[in-house]
Parts: sequence; structure tokens; C-alpha cells
Amino acid sequence: MTPGSLKDAIRSLVRDAMDHHRDDPQLLRIMIEEAPVSSDLIEAIDRHGKARVSQVREVLARHPDVQMQDLDMAAELVVGTVEMNTHKLMATPHPNQVERLETELVAMITRYLHGDQ
Repeated sequence: MTPGSLKDAIRSLVRDAMDHHRDDPQLLRIMIEEAPVSSDLIEAIDRHGKARVSQVREVLARHPDVQMQDLDMAAELVVGTVEMNTHKLMATPHPNQVERLETELVAMITRYLHGDQ
């Protein structure tokens, strides 16, 4: 994630997730609906998820605009929210949906991390 404003950092996280889900919407739909999951795949997904949460937590801990006290849970929520929504919506992308997804996720997560009510 890039240095700068919190909004820019979150936008970088969201775009990264979107880029990783952009290549094959059909595969995403199959993974959601039908794919059997091997134990090796589950372990790989778990390792990747833990590494991603750790990376995001480090960024949150260093960013002066983050007002959350429980950074472990904040990182879990941010990564989970981005991954779940990106995976779901990129499985059936519509031209304007991708841009709207980015805009709304960035706004929602930035407000959360600022502690805005």
C-alpha cells in the first residue's frame, strides 16, 4: 500500500483486490457456486489471508489518520470486507459496477478507520 492519505491507502488495497479478481469472472462464479475445495487449497487461502491481514494491520498501525484502537480486528474487518465484496461483485461485473464498487468500498472503509460516526 502506498504512503499518503488514508483514502489513497485504502483505494490501493481495493484496487489490488479488484485486479486479482478481474481476470476470469466465470471462474469466480464457479468457485462461489460449485467448486470442491481441497485441504491444500484451504490451507493456501488461510496462509494468504493471514499474511494479508498482517500487512494491512502494519499499514493501519503506522497511519496517523487511523483512529481504531483494536487494530487486529480492524485489519480482519477491512480485508474480509474487501475480499468478500470484491469476489462477489467481480464474478458478475457490469461496466459501471466496478467503479462504483471501488468508490463505495473506499468511502466506507475510510470512514470506519477514521472513526467517523
